[in-house]
Amino acid sequence: MARASRFRLVEGGDSKRDMHRDFERYYRESFSMVYNYIFRRVGNHTAAEDITSEAYLRAARYFSRFDPTRAKFSTWVISIANNCVSDYFSRTPENVPIEDIAEGAYAEEAETDQIGDAELASQLLATLDDEERQLVYLKYYEQLRNTEIAQIMGMNASTISTKLSRAMAKMRAVAS
Repeated sequence: MARASRFRLVEGGDSKRDMHRDFERYYRESFSMVYNYIFRRVGNHTAAEDITSEAYLRAARYFSRFDPTRAKFSTWVISIANNCVSDYFSRTPENVPIEDIAEGAYAEEAETDQIGDAELASQLLATLDDEERQLVYLKYYEQLRNTEIAQIMGMNASTISTKLSRAMAKMRAVAS
């Protein structure tokens, strides 16, 4: 017996033209957030561009399953991007050091006082595992709610809250 799709297109009508127009609008609205999320995970512009392309290709392929009553498009596409980043790291023999990611986050706008901030951020983030870094990024850089992060990470919101609290305590302990 075939299982019903979890997502269905609710807004934008049934025509392919409407779906295409909706997808283009969502793409424009979410692109910088998704790209920045991916870049901060992989620390490499070329890889981030490739992974972002893959995430949007997957999103376009499964757009008919997207349900805007269940999640924002940006939340939905970041969960797809999260899977693409996981795929990238499983194919890539070496992981990018967190120092490169933290420095990359400040590279475009670096001034002398921000370099110290990048170094401190690098040191604090290096104390966290990948999942904790991802949670901190989504919460404090992308300013997502715990329920949105839970959708992306495939966890419940109370678990997200607990893990964020522990990650912040870990960073505070190192900073003091």
